[in-house]
Amino acid sequence: MEDNQDLVMGLQDLLHYDGYAVTVAGTVARAIELVRTHRFNAIILDLGLPDGDGLAVLKETQRSDSSLPVVIVTAHISADRTVVSLAEGAFAYLTKPYDREELRHTLRRAIGVKELTVKVERTEHLLSQSKERLELVIQGSNDGFWDGQVLPGEPWSSPRTPVWWSPRVKTMLGYTEEEFPNVLESWASRLHPEDVDRVFAALTAHIERRDPYDVEYRLLTKTGEYGWFRARGQAIWGENGLITRMAGSLQCVTDRKRAEDALRRSQQLLQDVADNTTAVIYVKDTDGRFLFINRRFEQLFHLTTEQIVGRTNHEIFPQEFADAFRANDLQVLKQNRTVEYEELAPHEDGLHTYLSIKFPLCDHTGKPYATCGISTDITDRKRIEQALRAHEEQLRLALTSVQMGPWDWDFQTGHIYWSAQVDRFLGISGRGRPHTQDEWLALVYREDREPLARLMGQTRDQTGANVTFEHRVITQNGGFQWCIWAGEIIRDREGKALHILGTVRATDH
Repeated sequence: MEDNQDLVMGLQDLLHYDGYAVTVAGTVARAIELVRTHRFNAIILDLGLPDGDGLAVLKETQRSDSSLPVVIVTAHISADRTVVSLAEGAFAYLTKPYDREELRHTLRRAIGVKELTVKVERTEHLLSQSKERLELVIQGSNDGFWDGQVLPGEPWSSPRTPVWWSPRVKTMLGYTEEEFPNVLESWASRLHPEDVDRVFAALTAHIERRDPYDVEYRLLTKTGEYGWFRARGQAIWGENGLITRMAGSLQCVTDRKRAEDALRRSQQLLQDVADNTTAVIYVKDTDGRFLFINRRFEQLFHLTTEQIVGRTNHEIFPQEFADAFRANDLQVLKQNRTVEYEELAPHEDGLHTYLSIKFPLCDHTGKPYATCGISTDITDRKRIEQALRAHEEQLRLALTSVQMGPWDWDFQTGHIYWSAQVDRFLGISGRGRPHTQDEWLALVYREDREPLARLMGQTRDQTGANVTFEHRVITQNGGFQWCIWAGEIIRDREGKALHILGTVRATDH
C-alpha cells in the first residue's frame, strides 16, 4: 500500500520475481476496502498516504485479521511512530530507502509466521472439534471410559497408579466420586476373586506382548452384587518399550450374560430331555442340513453330532431313503403344519419302520426356518400287528371250517354282537343283525324263547364264570338250526358282571 508509483513499480517487480501475487492500493480508503474483502498473506504499508494516516489501515487489519502480518515501509522516521506502529501490531518497521534483501527476508519471515499462525489456529480448531466430539461420545454412550498413566519409577500395577474413571463407570457401579477415587485400586479391589488372576494375566499379555486387551469379568457394585463387564483397552509405550499410558472402555454386559446363561440352561434342558428319550430327534434347516440331533440318533447310526451337523440326508443315507426323507421335509415346509409319516430307515439288522412326527420351526413372522422331527421306532409294533392279522385270519379260517364264530354280550349297553360268519352258518344272513336281547329272542324258535329268556335273566346274578345257551334259531328259509352259545362272564374288581365273551357253533343236536 504505497502512493509513490515509482516505488510501487519497483516493489512489484521485486515481489513478482520472488513469485508473489501483488495487489496495490494507493489510498487509505482503498486499502481498508481490500483488507475487508480479500485475504492476504502479508501487507507492506506506507504510513504516509494521500488521504490519511496508514496507521488506520494497520488498525483495521488488526480488527479484521489479527494474524495478518503488516510490514511498515516508510520515510517517516520517528521513534514515537515506530513504537506506536509496533504497539498497534505491526510485524516490522523498515525505513526508506529500504534494503531489498532486508525487505525480502522480512517478508519471508512475516509470511512464515502467518502460515504458522494459520496452522496453529487450524490445529486448535480441529483439537477443539475433536475434544467436543469426544465429550459428546462420552456423554451419549452407555459405555464408561478410563485412562491411566504409569507413575515414574513404579510398576503399572501399583494401587496408586492414577486412573481417570469417567462418570459413567461410577454410575454403572453405583458409586460416588468419593467412593471410587481415580486410582487403580478403586477398580482392582472390586474385581471378583475368581477373575483377578485371569484379568491381570490379560493386562500383562497386552503390556508385555502387545496382545489385544479384550476381557470380561465381574465387579462388585454398590448393591453388594457382582455385575458383568467387558473391558477393552490400548496401551502406549515409550521409546524404551515400557508402558507409559493405557486407556479404554468399560461396558456393562450383565443383561447379556444373564440371557446367555438362561439360553445355555434352556439348551441344556432341551438336550437332556432329547438325550433321555428312546425317540430319534433332529432339526434340519430349509436346505435339509442338520442343525441338531439327539444321543439316540448318534447311537443308532453310529455317527457323532460333529459328523452330522451341517450335512444333509443324502450325505448320510442311501439315496432312496434320503429322497423320501427330503420329500417329507419339503411337504412340512410347504404346508407349514405338523404332519405324521411312516418312514423306513436302514439299520444294521435290516429296515426299521419309524412313526415320524414332523413340524416346522418358524421365526417371528411365521416363516419356517427349519423342520423338527421326532421319530419313534415302531418296527416291533408293526411286526406284532402283522402277526396278529395273520393269526386272526388263521382263526377265521379255522372257525369257518368248524362252523364256529365269536360273540359278545355287553351288560353295560345291552348290545349283543356276533360275527358275520355266525350269520352265514346259522342261516340268518340278510335279516339284519340284532343288537338287543329282544331282537335276539325274536330270532329264536318260538318254543325255546321263554326258557332262553329265563336263563339270560339269571346270567347276571350267577356266581359261576361259564355260561351255556342251547336253542334253535329260525333260518331264513323258514326252518330252524340248533346252536350252542358258550362263554365266560368278565367281571370288574368288585365282581360286577361286565360282559360275556365266547363262541357260538351250529350243531345237529
